[in-house]
Amino acid sequence: MCTLLMTITPRIAVVGGGPAGLAAAVEAARAGLTVHLYDEGPTLGGPTYGHAADSTLLAELRAAGSRIVVHPSATVWGIFEQRTLAVWEKDRADSIRPEAIVLATGAHSRSVPIPGWTLPGVTTNTSQALPETRAPGQTVLVAGAGPLLPVVASRLVRGGARVVAVLETASSGRMPRALPAPWGQWPLSGDATADWHALRAARVPLVGSRTVARITGDETVRKVVTVAVDEDWRPVRGSEETLEVAAVCFAWNAVPSIQLSQMCGAEHRYVAERGGWVPVVSPEMETTVPGVLSAGDEAGLGGAAMAALEGRIAGIAAAARLGALSPGAARSQLRLHQSALAPLRKSRDGRGSLIAPRPGLAELITPDTVICPCEGITGAQVDQALAEGVGDLGQMKRMTRAGMGECQGRMCSPALAQMIAHRRGIGLDAIAPPSIRPPVTPVPIHVLATLPDER
Repeated sequence: MCTLLMTITPRIAVVGGGPAGLAAAVEAARAGLTVHLYDEGPTLGGPTYGHAADSTLLAELRAAGSRIVVHPSATVWGIFEQRTLAVWEKDRADSIRPEAIVLATGAHSRSVPIPGWTLPGVTTNTSQALPETRAPGQTVLVAGAGPLLPVVASRLVRGGARVVAVLETASSGRMPRALPAPWGQWPLSGDATADWHALRAARVPLVGSRTVARITGDETVRKVVTVAVDEDWRPVRGSEETLEVAAVCFAWNAVPSIQLSQMCGAEHRYVAERGGWVPVVSPEMETTVPGVLSAGDEAGLGGAAMAALEGRIAGIAAAARLGALSPGAARSQLRLHQSALAPLRKSRDGRGSLIAPRPGLAELITPDTVICPCEGITGAQVDQALAEGVGDLGQMKRMTRAGMGECQGRMCSPALAQMIAHRRGIGLDAIAPPSIRPPVTPVPIHVLATLPDER
């Protein structure tokens, strides 16, 4: 049962306990502020497949003592009046009204629908599903695009699985630049070099310009058909090959989790090399809503090292805004982190351009392919809606119910946008992200009764 609404008024709140959120909280606390840090997971540090909370940040967190109030397993399910957070924590509904907010909500898995991708034995949310495919001797195919490929594949190898191949959709002509060297600068796993050594030792083939076209099976995965792709990731006719496998693990570049920054009214723009739609931020990581800052993968994919630097910048900037740091001291501290961030961003944008989603993948979708697993919407239903004039995600949602399920469109919206862009012959930047309404993540229905009065 839910307790009555409680109103808390910390000067600064940080949403997200990954590297960006931890760094922001540490810097704000170092300036003398008491920070409330909210994370929906039971422990801090981000996804289990990725960069575990940096030991330096955790040490700094402990050193801050009571100046950082950690709220684990706390769901921030909405923002009202731009800076009022609605929080569900331990059977209690809170209304948090800080003077400054740092949004460090990270990113979520990208799904690329193909025939058979919803079969048991196929995983797309790598942060949660890896243990399911770690049975010793199990034959697994890893496919997708981006820095998670070696992370996922090496974890599987170390867990005893037999990884038959790693398929990277990016151009094979760019592979020497795309993999593995640049990913060594994107420390998602803590030690990218060790990941690559594990794959080489296991003699796992790395194949570029190739992806999974379809998956077949009855109660589980039996076979996969792979296909070569061109520069736009369109399937190449006559290039299909069949493999017998027991599981498929997709690891696509992620999608920034911008739901809360959307709800507060911040301006967003589409940046393909940063993962898609991201909030517009200043050099101090402040969004277009004064007092609301964004850092880490939520502000554009970049990995743990970049996230920590952006978090430090956001924490310092928030402290300066609240008068806890003098302008001179803030500028001095910001300059140090901004200088370290600049080359990482340049490298990130170069890497990101190699793995940004391309329109050709939509050609793999058949009429029977499930696009929205929550509502069971198929490619045929989406194409019918397009034939009737649907041109954006909002119309698609109203026409087909795609995006109305439990995930609130996180899983299907990128794929729907790809389909619309491909069928209409337009860029993804012309398709606005879906509108967001509370709750941005599922909460007990009685919690909704605690909506702030000013909604």
